[in-house]
Amino acid sequence: MRPHVELIQQADLCWHAAELPKGEGKVRQRNMSYDEENGGASTKLVFDSSWHRPAGYHHADTEWYVLAGEVRFGSQVLRKGAYFRAPAGLRVPALAVKEGTEVLLFRELQDWGFTTSAKDRPGFVARGLNTASSEAGVLTLVDTTRMEWMPNIYEGDQQRFLKLKLLFHDPAPKDNPEKGFVTMMCWAPPGWSDSRLVHHPVFEEAYTLDGHLDYNFGRLDAGTYFFRPSRVKHGHFISGEEKGFTGIFRMDGSIINWITINEKVTVEGTPLNYDPRTQGPVMAGIPVRSRSTGDWDRDGQ
Repeated sequence: MRPHVELIQQADLCWHAAELPKGEGKVRQRNMSYDEENGGASTKLVFDSSWHRPAGYHHADTEWYVLAGEVRFGSQVLRKGAYFRAPAGLRVPALAVKEGTEVLLFRELQDWGFTTSAKDRPGFVARGLNTASSEAGVLTLVDTTRMEWMPNIYEGDQQRFLKLKLLFHDPAPKDNPEKGFVTMMCWAPPGWSDSRLVHHPVFEEAYTLDGHLDYNFGRLDAGTYFFRPSRVKHGHFISGEEKGFTGIFRMDGSIINWITINEKVTVEGTPLNYDPRTQGPVMAGIPVRSRSTGDWDRDGQ
């Protein structure tokens, strides 16, 4: 299971060698979220030189979103806003990436492994559209800059001003109707707000592409990321007055809002080995993880 990350600015993270085997070139990555149990991860890649890799097979369900630059995917040229998803075991074409390109890379339930020949890994076959499905695997490839914003189909009337671009939606299996991965872009218009507190039965992660959104954990500005396990309450949203907010979101099922109103949070107790008159207020339960998104403690140290 991935840990709760909320919030973190990717620019505050250290660089690692990119987990892109079988490729040639210089690439580095920042790990925004990492599942040490199964190798799943959400990372940002920067290509410091041109890079190429032959056709082959990902070991994990893998998604790329191009932030800047150019990626040649077989015969297709992908630029800013392009997205592709390949299920594990489905053969993908050769990749060639230009120097300076930046990419978000997401993978699920397996590590960074990549095999150029199915013969190198006996029994390695496509799992399907995603790990929750049993249908034949297919490649998803879209140019989000050519897509129209659609109404928000996942949430209630209060969310009617939000717009979506649905990049990938896996049909839920019959024996587990709440599952089925979703990847989408979301836009909140300038000055949009919602004072409710919500939580969901699925995990939710997001990376801010443009604008900003303020809420109870801080500010989601460009380059800010969170990974939130299911059932974590969040809310009191206000989007930026100038650009609003645009982000890319991922969930492991269709998002459902469980709504709390008239909420009240109280932390009480008896001090055991400190004097509350001199120590000052204590903050509890707010997982601020990044220098850019909030103070390290109440005194700003």
